[in-house]
Amino acid sequence: MAKRNIRCMFLIMLTVILASGVLHGCGKKDGGEKEKGTLKGRYVEENIDLPIKEGERAINLSKSKDGNPVVYIAVKDAQIRRCEYIKGKWEESDLDWVEKTCGKKMAYPLGVTETKDGTQLVVGAGDGMKTYIARSKDGKSGEILKVPYLEKKAEYGYPTIVALAVDDGGNYWLQDIYQSKIIVVSPDTFETVEELTSMSSSSDAQKMIFTGDDGTIAANTEDGIFTIYDKDRKELGKLSFTQTENGHLCGGKESWYMVSEEGIVRMKPGDESREVIMDGAMGAMGSPVNSAIGTIQGKDTEFFVLYKQWKAETYSFARYVYNKDIAAVPEHTLQVFGLSESDTVRQAAIGFQQKNPEVKVEVKTSGKEAGEVSSDDIRTLNTELLSGKGADILLLNGLPAEAYIEKGVLCDLTKLAGGLMKKDDYLENMMDNTLKRDKKVYGIPVKFSVPVVYGDEQIQKALDSLDSLEEYLDKNPDAALFGVTNKGYIRDFLFQMYQEELMKTDGSVDKAKMEKLLTLAVNIAKNSKTEFYEEMEPAESLQDTLFSNPGSMYLMKHTDMAATERIECLMNMMIPCEIARTKGLTLKSLKGFYLPEGTVGINKNTKEKKIAEEFVKYLFSEEVQGAQLDDGFPVLISALDAKEKEAGSKYAESYSVCVGGELAGEDISIDAGFPKVEEVKEFIGLCKTLDRPVNQDRAVWDIYRSEADKVLGGSVGTAEGAENIRKKVELYLAE
Repeated sequence: MAKRNIRCMFLIMLTVILASGVLHGCGKKDGGEKEKGTLKGRYVEENIDLPIKEGERAINLSKSKDGNPVVYIAVKDAQIRRCEYIKGKWEESDLDWVEKTCGKKMAYPLGVTETKDGTQLVVGAGDGMKTYIARSKDGKSGEILKVPYLEKKAEYGYPTIVALAVDDGGNYWLQDIYQSKIIVVSPDTFETVEELTSMSSSSDAQKMIFTGDDGTIAANTEDGIFTIYDKDRKELGKLSFTQTENGHLCGGKESWYMVSEEGIVRMKPGDESREVIMDGAMGAMGSPVNSAIGTIQGKDTEFFVLYKQWKAETYSFARYVYNKDIAAVPEHTLQVFGLSESDTVRQAAIGFQQKNPEVKVEVKTSGKEAGEVSSDDIRTLNTELLSGKGADILLLNGLPAEAYIEKGVLCDLTKLAGGLMKKDDYLENMMDNTLKRDKKVYGIPVKFSVPVVYGDEQIQKALDSLDSLEEYLDKNPDAALFGVTNKGYIRDFLFQMYQEELMKTDGSVDKAKMEKLLTLAVNIAKNSKTEFYEEMEPAESLQDTLFSNPGSMYLMKHTDMAATERIECLMNMMIPCEIARTKGLTLKSLKGFYLPEGTVGINKNTKEKKIAEEFVKYLFSEEVQGAQLDDGFPVLISALDAKEKEAGSKYAESYSVCVGGELAGEDISIDAGFPKVEEVKEFIGLCKTLDRPVNQDRAVWDIYRSEADKVLGGSVGTAEGAENIRKKVELYLAE
C-alpha cells in the first residue's frame, strides 16, 4: 500500500492503456463536406495557455452560467482562484470566502462546482482525511455544510468524497470512492435522500458522476454502463462505454460525449453504437503523459479539456473545434509498426501530428505483450516485408534485424544518426553500435533499459560466462544462485546472458553450448524452490521476466545469492535500492549490457521516406526524449541527466511502496521510497558506460523458450532439447 499524507493522498499513478481509434467522416455538422472530390472537415486541437504559476495546482474544470470554461486553481492549497475563459482571454477572481469560511479545516481542495444560479460548492480534505463541503450562494460569504453522511465512520474511516455533481433539482450527488457509493443529498436539509452503488474506482482521478448540460446526472453504476438519472433519480436511459481510468463525460440530452485516450466519442442513451468524432491518436488525450481531469462541451460543437501531466506536475488546456475547411483525412499517412507498445513512440506520434497537420501517424502493434509474440507472428511480418510491403517505420526490438539488413529491407541511417549526434549530445555507444553492419547504422534505440546485479560477489563473478558458471556450480552444487525464483526467470536470464556464446556468426545454434546451458538451467532450478511459484495462480507469475528476478527480495534474509533487476525507470529502482542500502550492496552492470527499447529503422520500400526521416529525428528531440515516461531511459544525455531532478521532485517525495508476504515459507517485507538523488546520479554514470546491446530475435527466442520449458519440466533431456532447438532454428533461418 502507498503511504501518503493529506497533500499527497490524491497523487494518482495512472496506467494508460492506449487505443488506436479510427478517424471517421461524419455528417455535415460533425463530419465533412466534399470540395473538388476531397472530403473536408474534422476536429482540430488548439492549445490555450493556462494562468497557472509555479507551485499552483489546477483543481478542476467547470462551466459558467454563460457557457464559458472555468478553471479553478489552488494557491497554497487552501486559497482558490477562479479563471474564466472569455473571448480568448482569462478573467480571474479569488474565492476569498473559502478560506474565511473553512480556515484550516479544508487543507486540500479537491473540486469546485458552480451551478447555473451562481452557487459555488467546494469539496476538500482536512485532518484525518475527513471530507468537508463548503457553499457560497453569493460568492462573498459561505458556510460549511453539515452533512450527516460525512460524519459516519466506516471500515476505511470517514467517507472520502472525490466528486460532486448537482442535478437540475439542486440535489447534491457525492462520489464516495472507498465505499463505492453515490450519495444523493438534499441541498436544504443535507440529509441523504438516496444511496446508489457505483463501480469501484481504480484511482481518485476516476470520476463516476457527471452533470449534463440539461441537469441530468450520468452515474457509473455497472461495469461498462453509465445510467442517466433525472432529479427524482428516475432512470432515463443507459450509456454503454469502454471504461477507461480517465474517461470524462460531458453533454446531455440526446448526445453525451466521452473524452479519453480513445478520443472524443459520441454516445446516445439506449443506443449501443459509438461514434468517434475525433481520434485520440490525433490529440493530446491520446498522449501517455496526459490525463484528462476535466471536460466540458462549449458553445455549438466545441469541447474544452483540462489535462494534467502527473509526473511533471504540470497542466495543459486544449480546445477542440470542428474545422470544415481542413481535409477530413490528412494528405500523408506514416505507418509505424512494432511487436509491442511503446509509450514514447505514441507520444511522438501525437506531437509530430500537431506540428505536421498534413500527416497522420498510425502506430500499430501485434496486439500482444512482448512475451506473447510467437515465431508465427514474425514469419507473417517477414513475408510482408520481403515482398516489398510493410510499415514505413519499424521498431526492430524482437525482429530479425540482421536478416532484414542482409535482405536489403532497411535504410542506411548512418548520415541521419551522424547529423543528430553533431547537433546534440547522445549516448554514442548506443546510437552508433546498437544495430550496425559494415560501418553502417540501420537502427537507433529511442530508449534503453539496464539489467543490474547486486548481492554475493562470488556469484556475480561466476555469471561472467558459461564456463565460469559451470565451474562455480561444480564447486557449490547446492548453491541457490538466485534465491527463490521461477523457472521462467532462469530460462530467460541464462539465454540473454550467454546469447553471444550460444549463437554462431551465421545465426545458427552451437549445440554443445546449448546443451551445457540447459544442464545448468536444470541444476539451478533444483536449488531455487521453483515450486513456490508453480503453486501460484498463473496471473501471479511473470510471463516475461527478462532479467527481473521475482524473488530478489529474498536477499533481505539470505545474502548468499545474487539478485537482478531490469531498470526501465526510477520506480524500478525503488526495491533494489532499498535492499542494497539495507545490506550495504551496490547495483552493478551485468557485463556492460543495455537493452535497446524502440530501436527504430526505416523500411527501404517506404513511399514517405522524407516524412519517415523527419519522424525519426523527432523521436530524438528534447521534446520527446524529455517526456516523463516510464518505458526506458532517454539516449539524449541532457534528458538522462534530468532524471536527477525527477528523483528530487514532489512526485518522488510523495510516492512509496510497501511489498511483502510469505516467500517460500519466510515472511519478508520491504518499505521503499523513490531512489535518492545520489543513487540516481550514480546510476546515470553507470548508464554512460554501457556498450553491449542485448538484441533478440523473438522467433529464435520463442523456439528456445518452448523447448527449454520441456527440459525444465522433465519431459525432454538436455541433449534432446539442445538438438531440437538447433534443428528448429536452422529451419527458421532457412525460411
